[in-house]
Parts: sequence; C-alpha cells; structure tokens
Amino acid sequence: MKMVLVFDTDDEPGMRTSMKIMRQILTEHSTSWNHHDPQFARIEFIKMLRDYQTFASIEEGKGEDTTALRSLKRFVDEVWTQKKSGGYYKPRWRV
Repeated sequence: MKMVLVFDTDDEPGMRTSMKIMRQILTEHSTSWNHHDPQFARIEFIKMLRDYQTFASIEEGKGEDTTALRSLKRFVDEVWTQKKSGGYYKPRWRV
C-alpha cells in the first residue's frame, strides 16, 4: 500500500490532522515504530553518552566488565526508566 499525505505548512489545522492520520497509520501498520518509546534530542543523547562514560569508569573500578551485557543493561534500564516517566534525562553517575 502506498499513500501520499499532503503536509501543508500554511494550514495549521490541516497539519494537525495530517499528523493524526500518520500516527494512526503507523500504529496500525508498522511493527517497528511505537510512539510510546522514549525519544532523545541530540544534546540529551550526548549527555547520556558522557554519563555512560562515567558509569563505565565506576563499574571498572569495581572490577566489572563494562562491555558485558549485564553492565550495559543496567545503564540502559536507568535511561529507559527516566525517559518512560517523561522529561529530560538527568545524569545519575558521578565520579
């Protein structure tokens, strides 16, 4: 199925309707997209990567393997929890 959806930036109510239609189509027909998944801004993502660097250095100090799935999962779970509850990611780990 192919569809063309016009997104006229001069028509604000039309833009809202277009977005509503697109979300409906994605929700019903796409298996890889979920509008409930957390979204990240570029700067926020950079801050997360910096926080991961701090997290990894703390984990290494404890003798943990920072490339192990368990360690990465611990960090990602914290990020996911913060983003699912809404709002901006706040760095958690400090050296």
